Amino acid sequence: MPQFSGHWYSGRAARLVFVEATLVAMALFISGQKASGWRELAALVAAAACVPAALYLADLYDPQVMRNDRSRGATVIKALGFAMLAAAIFGLLGGGTLPRGALIDTLGLASVGVLLARAALVARLDERGHNRVLVIGAGQRAAEIERIVRTEAYGEYEIAGKLDPTVDLSEPRQVAAAGGGDVIAATGALLQQAPAQDPAEVAMAPATEVLPASQLIVGPGGAPAHIQGPLAEAEVAALAANEDKPLASVVQLPTPPHPNPAIAVTARTLSGVVVDLKVDTVVIAADERRSRLPVEEFIRLRLAGVTVLPAQRFAERVLRRVPISLLRPSDLAIGEGLNSPVRTAVKRIFDLVMSGLLLAFAAPVLAVLAVAIKIDSQGPVFYWQERVGRGGRVYRIHKLRTMRQDAEKLSGPVWATQKDPRVTRIGNFLRKTRLDEIPQVFAVFRGDMSFVGPRPERPFFVQQLKTQIPFYGLREAVKPGITGWAQIRYPYGSSVDDARAKLEYDLYYVQHQSLFLDLAVCFHTVKTVLFGRGAR
Repeated sequence: MPQFSGHWYSGRAARLVFVEATLVAMALFISGQKASGWRELAALVAAAACVPAALYLADLYDPQVMRNDRSRGATVIKALGFAMLAAAIFGLLGGGTLPRGALIDTLGLASVGVLLARAALVARLDERGHNRVLVIGAGQRAAEIERIVRTEAYGEYEIAGKLDPTVDLSEPRQVAAAGGGDVIAATGALLQQAPAQDPAEVAMAPATEVLPASQLIVGPGGAPAHIQGPLAEAEVAALAANEDKPLASVVQLPTPPHPNPAIAVTARTLSGVVVDLKVDTVVIAADERRSRLPVEEFIRLRLAGVTVLPAQRFAERVLRRVPISLLRPSDLAIGEGLNSPVRTAVKRIFDLVMSGLLLAFAAPVLAVLAVAIKIDSQGPVFYWQERVGRGGRVYRIHKLRTMRQDAEKLSGPVWATQKDPRVTRIGNFLRKTRLDEIPQVFAVFRGDMSFVGPRPERPFFVQQLKTQIPFYGLREAVKPGITGWAQIRYPYGSSVDDARAKLEYDLYYVQHQSLFLDLAVCFHTVKTVLFGRGAR
């Protein structure tokens, strides 16, 4: 999974963006030669740009949506249909003087290119990832890493194996043939590799077991991983010619009907396991800090080009959030500084520029909304609340009023809910479009907030959440923001569980904050506002 400016993003999505952009540019180049004049060329460029824009607005560069839509491609077809409709509008704006067939050629070539690209890069029949992972651990943390890879990696990673760190690979072990067979000697830990039907189901089992519908071949150097099936005896015979000591005989295992046939092989060292399973990344996910770990083996693996990561850092790459279930206090206590004079200065300039632009463009809209609020319900146009900022300092924010004036007179501070009866008619529109957030730019000008950062919360809720959610106070390491990584990645929170989930995104932002990530958040915020996602 690639990284840019400290932020991890999907390699498969990045490749798809590059390939599709290239194909759209080629289609534009071919059809653009028919254009005469800048107006016709501009209309063709706008029409071609409708294709990637429609795919982005339909979330078709999101790995999860890409995976879910790959079987039928219905979302892609719909997005291309909307792109053609928008392109036709641009064609009319071009004055209707486009060369005959230029617009159709541009959209036709671009659409065919997109469909072919997605057929090659997304609509794959298998789930094999670009990066094979060996999990070191046998407890809950290891199980969580396996779950993340299988359900949320979306083809970026696949589980190659699992190894219990308490097993000494150099010690002789006893392996029993399945179905009550004789006990035979084997050297090393038993490696259990899944069948081809489900390549994601791979495990390095600390327990010694042999699955049915396979053969077990044991020799002085351990059985090669590729020996399986009817040709096993021939393979052993070929190996025996190069061995000083005779190999043990092939033990035929019972072959009753079994949905997941597999083969069991042995491995003497961690490096041997990595080579046999073609591992790219080793994830250390042992539950106990004091678990015996082969540190020297890890160093040798890194020197050989294998990535070795602790569980929480690997999860950050896959999820673009920090799972609290995998987090330990020391994981956050060690690392680069979260702030520096240069980074602070750059972020301050960015905040002022973005807030100034937002206020300049939104000023006419605010005037209209102020009139609508006064007509819709009694009370002031703006209201203020106390929020918790950086370092736990309390400050005031101003927002457009979206609730009745006496909304919390009887209930006190409570979470907002779906179809909240306290919300006014115009307030419902403001919340869905996030327009009620615009007056917070004045808090940015004062320096109490940033343009991008964790959502500012009220002191009443912060005090409760700090006692119920570990690491919640770490959000206060940076200034809160009008928009943020958690705001665009997770819906509006109205419970402790929602706050815990959003904290994982906030912690990711705290650790990976950069100008590039801020720009990415602003870019995605436009789509969030346009479609009113996650608002209440």
